[in-house]
Amino acid sequence: MGIGSLFNSNSVARQTLYKPPTIKKKGIHVDWPAVPPQQVKDYRVITTAEDLIAYLKRCEETGLCGFDYETTVNDKYRQLWEEKSEEYRADIDLCEFNLMEANSEGDKKAVKIAQAALLSATDAYNSRLTEDFFKAPLDPWKSEICTVSLSAAPHEARIIFINNVGRNQYRPNNGITTNEQKRRAIFQILNDLLFRNKRITKIAVNLSFEAKQTAALGMYIMEPVADPFIMWVRCLQVAAPERICNPKAPAKGKGLKDMTLETFGVQMSHFEDLLEKHGVQFFSEISADDPEALVYSAEDSDYAVQHYLYWREVAKQIPKYDEWLHKIEMPFTRVIGLMEYWGLAWDDTIAEQKAQEAIKLRDQTLAEIIQMGADFGIKITPGKTGKTASVQELLFNKLGVPVPKISEKTEKPSLDAESLIDMKFMVERKLYSLKEEPMLADGRAAKIEKRPDLPHKAEALKLIELIGKVQKYTTLLSSHIEGRRKYLNPISGRIHANYTQWTETGRLNSSSPNAQNTPRADRDEFGIRNFYYAPEGKILLLIDFSGFELRLMAWKSGDEVMTNIFAHGDGDLHRKTAATITGKDPRDITKAERYRAKAPNFLISYGGTEHALRLNLKKDYGIRETLDECAKLINAVKTTYPRIPEYQNKIALEAREQGYVQTIYGYIRMLPNIGSFDRSLKRGDERRAANTPIQGSAADIMKRCQNECYELIGSNEEYRKRVRLDAQIHDEQIFELDDDPEFVVRFAADVKAIMEKPPLPAFPLPIVAEADVGYRWGSKISLEEWLKKGGGQHD
Repeated sequence: MGIGSLFNSNSVARQTLYKPPTIKKKGIHVDWPAVPPQQVKDYRVITTAEDLIAYLKRCEETGLCGFDYETTVNDKYRQLWEEKSEEYRADIDLCEFNLMEANSEGDKKAVKIAQAALLSATDAYNSRLTEDFFKAPLDPWKSEICTVSLSAAPHEARIIFINNVGRNQYRPNNGITTNEQKRRAIFQILNDLLFRNKRITKIAVNLSFEAKQTAALGMYIMEPVADPFIMWVRCLQVAAPERICNPKAPAKGKGLKDMTLETFGVQMSHFEDLLEKHGVQFFSEISADDPEALVYSAEDSDYAVQHYLYWREVAKQIPKYDEWLHKIEMPFTRVIGLMEYWGLAWDDTIAEQKAQEAIKLRDQTLAEIIQMGADFGIKITPGKTGKTASVQELLFNKLGVPVPKISEKTEKPSLDAESLIDMKFMVERKLYSLKEEPMLADGRAAKIEKRPDLPHKAEALKLIELIGKVQKYTTLLSSHIEGRRKYLNPISGRIHANYTQWTETGRLNSSSPNAQNTPRADRDEFGIRNFYYAPEGKILLLIDFSGFELRLMAWKSGDEVMTNIFAHGDGDLHRKTAATITGKDPRDITKAERYRAKAPNFLISYGGTEHALRLNLKKDYGIRETLDECAKLINAVKTTYPRIPEYQNKIALEAREQGYVQTIYGYIRMLPNIGSFDRSLKRGDERRAANTPIQGSAADIMKRCQNECYELIGSNEEYRKRVRLDAQIHDEQIFELDDDPEFVVRFAADVKAIMEKPPLPAFPLPIVAEADVGYRWGSKISLEEWLKKGGGQHD
């Protein structure tokens, strides 16, 4: 069953390879490794447990195992899809009948309505149902693994066909007959001899996909692991940034097939072409005896190994990168896969209740706007957003509210949330334009104070408030209910956000939906976080770092005041800053004054300016300060903690010399404009130089912690059965575990021990992680308080 010398018409070695320039430049210089020539391929099928065990022993001998899965739609989702398909087809049939009736009656208006309904029903069928069906193999809740490929060394691979028909299908010898039984038997061997084997580096391109599919079988892929996809993107960002098409989306256009052609001159087979050629919908429908099915599966694991060996030679030439990639960045893709697999349970009943509440409040608010228009002789048609032309006529023409910003999209006055905050600020400060704002701080404030208030100031402020309320209700409905509900998985009943690690500081990014933009508990008026809950018999455990980035800033800057606060409990960071701002004794600082000091305290860690603070206060706190007031807040932090600006100046000078900055474990951020003559570009890179070693180091440490939590759960049979890692929100991990107080306390202690471990052996400050629990995300309480209440009482 061996197939040698396999380079089909789509898989050919080219002579012309990419040759990176060897020009010396500031930054990181790499001597690109020679590209090894492609050899005769040894691609074979494995059909017995004995052959599988023997090949895994070869993997142990080489210390390498490239692996890859092909997946297909599972029976459960196929049945659900067929039921939904019948419903959608019934809708289409009804619309077609209505159209036929309207045509027969000659009712042109009814025909147009029926045509629109038919178009809508057909689009819904195609976009919501058919498209989702063909994407189902990417979702472990809707799919199953049908083929596994393994590679112990370059130019060889072994394939296991589980679902595909044919003589080359895996044939167990112990009475197992169904595909599910075969899959379980195969993966039990893989789990025992590969996934848990410390002597084999498990290599997969886009390891997060394999990790989530493996999680669906209740298994974990234990270290050492590698993901060449992460390797080549991270190495190119540093060693050849000109080969990255879009720095903000560095992985775009850098998939396995693109990079195999670019690196080795080999054009791999394309999945869509293979399916089209065989006239099938899914890979499992191609015969296991077809050589093209063998080659397609084998190439992924073969080139995973080849890329790993090639890009490791590149990584070894970049300071700290080989270690950082192997200990932090590549293992973390398993965590991403695990969190994407579990997601968070979604309570659609409560979400719908809140939706109806928001609709009612929105309509009441719109009615108030209509009445205000009537009071001024204007007929208001506010729509559902309160941004219509008639509303603008009332706001700007009748009430005389100044315009802070023109929308680029509509070329009309903007009514977005920030503009409303600016309007309120201008009305209260008697400004005709935001360009007058500096007058408030340069001795001309008295001139503005002499101006009369708007004739209808109270009404203007009231209308601004009402428009803001409408936007708040609209955002709740569109972004936080419908915008999340559309991602509800019909099989799991959960919402599975996507994660990527391509932010410029290395922090995790969330999308589809963005779990990280869920309002904080203190600003969650509608209890949006309570839409996420722990199913019956489970409880959420939420553990986050306390003052994490500020502790890193204290360490990096060596600031004595900050160090004393964190090391010895000598006061309160935000209270001290507030005391500098107000000139009051720290003991006399009010809660509101302390709260106002939090934003500049955190922002200074990111190298933020007064401009950034003003924007941050508007977006995150709904507060509008003048630029001068923001500058005073920033200066208050610098005065209170004088080592911070010293550190930031020092790191900017160092970055100017080497062209980059590096985080605590090794991630490098290139700063190509830090020596620029363009002052704006230069200052931007100087801020990034100050920001990245703090925020990027926090990202590194969080990844290290989550990697260790993955290993903790994966190595403990009880934890594997009773614990789920659901999500990461900034500095917080969310677990779902059995609602058993003794078990919760034990697992929480293990996670806290991981998170509170010093990030470096000689790290001078304590790291503090705080544990909360809750049956709903928005109703969490401290673990200690829960235990005092008796624990284990599901609401």
